[in-house]
Amino acid sequence: MEYGFIPSRFSFRNIFTSMFLHGSLLHLGFNMWYLWLLGDNIEDRWGRLNFLIFYFMAGIFATILYSSIIPERYRNIPIIGASGAISGILGAYAVLFPKSRITFKYFYWVFLKIGTGEFEIYSYLWLTFWFLQQAVYTLLIAKSKVESSVAFAAHFSGFIFGMIVAFGTKIFKEAKYRENVMYGKNALINLLGKNPEIERSITEKEEIEKAKREIIENIEEDRVYATKIYENLIKKYPEVTLPEKIQIKISQSLERQGKFETALLSYRNFVLNYPFSKLADNALFSLGKIFLQMGDYEKAKNSFLQIVLFYPYSDVYEEAKFYLEKKLPETLKNHPIIY
Repeated sequence: MEYGFIPSRFSFRNIFTSMFLHGSLLHLGFNMWYLWLLGDNIEDRWGRLNFLIFYFMAGIFATILYSSIIPERYRNIPIIGASGAISGILGAYAVLFPKSRITFKYFYWVFLKIGTGEFEIYSYLWLTFWFLQQAVYTLLIAKSKVESSVAFAAHFSGFIFGMIVAFGTKIFKEAKYRENVMYGKNALINLLGKNPEIERSITEKEEIEKAKREIIENIEEDRVYATKIYENLIKKYPEVTLPEKIQIKISQSLERQGKFETALLSYRNFVLNYPFSKLADNALFSLGKIFLQMGDYEKAKNSFLQIVLFYPYSDVYEEAKFYLEKKLPETLKNHPIIY
């Protein structure tokens, strides 16, 4: 086969061309299904060009590593297909979107009864099972325990490459995230003020801790009640901050109830105490909307600007830009500031 890749006759051209060849329509169909199902999420996260480069690099890496680990008897057999590149996508998806739910549909036929159904499973569970299957078959073939026309070793290699790249991007993104937040620290203090350091008495500390426990115990069962406890608590102790996830839930509850001044204080406490949280940008966005609603246009602008300048990877980045470029100017036009 002229354009298939033969491990014993190494050729970069054939590594590339082999990715566009498939053994059957079913082979092509499964690869394209995986690309459609999982590839778009990674493309959205990394961008089209980066995704395209990653796709071909995964295919190249998978083919080269396949050539290094297969038994000698397979070295003169050409391989074709995009499965190595597709496996790279699967490996990256397992790292980047582990809690994404994948829906499986099935049908059954028992005697005269035919039925259908579906179930959901976290992507990391399904992909872990798939990877282990490829790893086991790769080992069995290497040990000459089984024979197969499927390049399990290429699947295994591509998946490893995808995981490594995805872990690398996550570490880089986390480092850049923290670096950007640190750069924006002074601007954040100018916007929200410094976190007050207040020394409380033992009696006051006990009162605060008791209220915190009550909030945590009731947050899921009765959020309105838990929110009321926090509302009363910060009237007396405005610096009080709850555990990260509880604090954001209370802040959102206060905002939904239209208690904007208390919500502002709650969101402020969250951002100042958890500046590196993955929800800090969302809290800033909520602060901006509340400031805008309350007519404090300067603080609204600075809240949205904080996201655009120092949280470039934020999922509310585009919305913050929209508020800065469109929503805020329109609001100022309709409600001009009178000096």
